[in-house]
Amino acid sequence: MKSNVSQVAAYSELLATKLEKEGKSRIAQSIRKKIGKTTYSYSSTGVTGHLDPALPVDKDSRLSLGDVLYPTVDDSQIQLHKSVQEDINEFLRFIEKAPLLSEAGVGISPSMLIYGPPGCGKTKLAHNIAARLSLPLITARCDTLISSYLGSTAKNLRSLFDHAANRPCVLFLDEFDAFAKARDDKHELGELKRVVVSLLQNIDSLPEGTILLAATNHEDLLDPAVWRRFAYRVKIPLPSREIREGLLSQFLGDYCPSSLRKLIDVTDGMNGAVIQQACYAAVRNAVISESECVDSERLISVLAQDQYQYIFNDQSLSDEEKIITLREKDSRLFTIDLLASIFGYSSGKISSLTSRRGVNNNG
Repeated sequence: MKSNVSQVAAYSELLATKLEKEGKSRIAQSIRKKIGKTTYSYSSTGVTGHLDPALPVDKDSRLSLGDVLYPTVDDSQIQLHKSVQEDINEFLRFIEKAPLLSEAGVGISPSMLIYGPPGCGKTKLAHNIAARLSLPLITARCDTLISSYLGSTAKNLRSLFDHAANRPCVLFLDEFDAFAKARDDKHELGELKRVVVSLLQNIDSLPEGTILLAATNHEDLLDPAVWRRFAYRVKIPLPSREIREGLLSQFLGDYCPSSLRKLIDVTDGMNGAVIQQACYAAVRNAVISESECVDSERLISVLAQDQYQYIFNDQSLSDEEKIITLREKDSRLFTIDLLASIFGYSSGKISSLTSRRGVNNNG
């Protein structure tokens, strides 16, 4: 039931041995022969001890149509808004109670569409759901699924869905808009429109036991019919102040400074992926320099430059104009000392420059 083929083989061998003792050698031999033939098509994950059915491949490139992972709860921790977490918990409760719901005649389709800005944890959430259900996560490979040959994409979709339907797993369609675009898009070819029809049919034919997750950054591009196929539709917004504090603490770990206030302020409007990248870089620098915590000012500088990169990268502005603009944008963040550090000027020069322009120099 859990695709643990090695355990099936072990119990089958026990059965065969018992049958042999009872004089039923032919049946015992038949069982051993069947087990021997079946296990050749399974490949070991090398981590869990499970044996996975071989994933289907694209017939032209011979590349796999998906990747299989066994996520763990520890490795897939995610910070979510309270309302989003409640939706996820309800989704998981319904899956756990699926047999009771089916008996009551109100079975659900265990499917969820996850959407929102890039870098907000959609893929991480899929890993977390699979980990909490103790199921393997099969992630579709868009680069292999989508073929340049007529009709091959639809066939690949069918092969992957058939595979997922025949084993306990979570099927995850990342970058979902790549093959679920609206059919009224005049810029799309007829072949891609047929792919959407095939996708809808495959979703409809999934058994109740197969869990389907899909994620997209461009929900506005999806075909309207796709939305109706998902029992749950969850939007992952940019992290709130509370979540940013949790993310900073999580990513900085033992190297977290005593105060996070400025870091929380500067990360307003940033996604989790950008925060993680900057924090990990700061931790690496702390480890190399043998410091007990990260250099907060340096991390604030990196995050501030990322937050206002459109100003820093504006070639039409001189350094002096950038300094004035940044100071006017947020004087509490872009202090005299921070601007001096970023642009390599003295604090006195920054103060003099901003004073001449009538910019607030408090802080």
